Amino acid sequence: KVCGLNLNLHQMDGTGRLNLQEFRHLWNKIKQWQGIFKHYSADQSGSISSYEMRNAINDAGYRLNNQLYDIITIRYANESMNIDFDSFISCLVRLEAMFRAFQAFDQDGNGTIRLSALERNEQGLYFRR
Repeated sequence: KVCGLNLNLHQMDGTGRLNLQEFRHLWNKIKQWQGIFKHYSADQSGSISSYEMRNAINDAGYRLNNQLYDIITIRYANESMNIDFDSFISCLVRLEAMFRAFQAFDQDGNGTIRLSALERNEQGLYFRR
């Protein structure tokens, strides 16, 4: 599940395959994120709490508002409010793709974008199952 998601969101040329540079970038990101996950899963349970998830997302370099953290918790946490490694990686892959898309639309670099209904629909796919 995670591999397919990673490949689809990290390949840039539309072929469905990663070139060596794209693969290297993805692999380095996964290693970085694995280190962050291990830091917050110090009890070796294989999961982190939704509170730890907020800190882990920040450590990965993403600054979100409380509403987005709540949405991520609803989407990725289990009934005990914990997030496993696969869900953690899936979330960060999607966040990276959304941040990349935002930067592409923010052509003047002012931190705001304006999207048409079609563009909103296309970008909304990142958080669907």
